[in-house]
Amino acid sequence: MTGPRIFESLDAEWALVCAESGRAEMVLGWLHEGGVLLGDERAPGGLGDVLAGLERRDRAQGRVHSDRWMRVLLERAVGEGAGAQLAARVVVQAMLPGAVRMTQRLLRAGRDFDETGQVVVACLYQVVRRYPLHRTSGVAANLLLETLHLASCELQADTETDALPWHPALESAAVPGEPTADDPAETAWRTALGEQAAKAGLLRADEIPDGARGELVELLVWAVAAGLLDGVRARGIADESRAGARESAERAGVSAVTWRQRRSRTVRQLRAVADQWVQAA
Repeated sequence: MTGPRIFESLDAEWALVCAESGRAEMVLGWLHEGGVLLGDERAPGGLGDVLAGLERRDRAQGRVHSDRWMRVLLERAVGEGAGAQLAARVVVQAMLPGAVRMTQRLLRAGRDFDETGQVVVACLYQVVRRYPLHRTSGVAANLLLETLHLASCELQADTETDALPWHPALESAAVPGEPTADDPAETAWRTALGEQAAKAGLLRADEIPDGARGELVELLVWAVAAGLLDGVRARGIADESRAGARESAERAGVSAVTWRQRRSRTVRQLRAVADQWVQAA
């Protein structure tokens, strides 16, 4: 199962879709027409096996492969009729792991996981059914980034929290020719998080929020949005946690004792914020 109720329901629905005869052959026919070959088209085990085969090839061949097969199905999904619904459903199922993680990261105080997940899934369906086919690179990341924008705006209307910023240049989430992350959801999230963190002054122009640094920045962005930290304090924490910050402080005349006291105060404050973050999640 992919996660709590909303995603369990989608997985159960997917099992029913896969059980209907002729579905695997229909999707394989579209893929074959689009030049996407799995090597075992003649004897598919079912629609679930088709998707699993595509995902295995994605891991082996990377974004070029996922771009190709997703575009084939999206060309069908933006149309009308049962074929469009089936194509959209396959793409949505492929994107569900990213949708789960997006739901977790969009949680705020007062938001329910399943209600947030319903918004995310509804927005994902909208994005799939109206995907701009001229965007041929980084399809999975683009789907998630636009879903993130729509979902955050929907949730903002309900909870009056700040929505994540949106920029039309979706290709920035997956630059052609550059190595891409294994998980397009992470790519999309880092892009949106980086924009919001930079706007709040938590990142320098050349910083990329990844690893432990990215987790800290994500916590600070959430804390400011939730009203647990003001922007000045969040920027101070971001500055003192950068590599080389202690050396810079010493050059500015800050004693080792003062630095340790400052760090202890920051740790206590972040521990309290993190506790509330966990409770909200």
